[in-house]
Amino acid sequence: MSKAKSDYHMPRKTESLPLLQKKIIIHLAENGPQTVNETVNKIEHHYKPTWIAFQSLERKGLIKKVNVKLYRGREYPQFWLSEDCIILAFIEGASKNALFKKTKEVYPANKNLHAFLDFASIFNPEVWEIAYYAIRRKGTLEPIDLATIMFTQMDSDVSIEKIKEGLIHLKKYPEMLEFFKKYMESLVKVIECVLEVLEHE
Repeated sequence: MSKAKSDYHMPRKTESLPLLQKKIIIHLAENGPQTVNETVNKIEHHYKPTWIAFQSLERKGLIKKVNVKLYRGREYPQFWLSEDCIILAFIEGASKNALFKKTKEVYPANKNLHAFLDFASIFNPEVWEIAYYAIRRKGTLEPIDLATIMFTQMDSDVSIEKIKEGLIHLKKYPEMLEFFKKYMESLVKVIECVLEVLEHE
């Protein structure tokens, strides 16, 4: 298993998407919420296939309406990535920094997702799978998922320095850090219990 690098992107594809849909996801990830027309102009594609691609992505739950733009007295919905599609966008090659910035703007209250993206650059590919399927299954990332992600990372060949780097990032999120401490304490108790049983076998 290779070590994680900054802005590391998974070689595997978690979701098989047509090229135009991938292009739209990356574009939205790096530019924020947009209408179909705005996207057509920016990616220089024809309107009808772009509109169909938007519809397909919305049906799959990968994008959703997050705002409305008023233009010449008419309202046009602006779309952006769903929480799981944020992970997918990174997998597909979106810039981590741009994605992090836009995520904080669109989902200001989702601290768990912010935390994940904040220290995501240290993670190995398997960790992105955990995050992606956790959100697909439950609709959101929870502290237990992030603890599992961190332990998966610790169990890989990543260096101690990288683990420390991840924990430093985690300190920006007090609630999650507190959960992680409690989770660690309970895990230590379980390990001590297991070792005690094994020693008396």
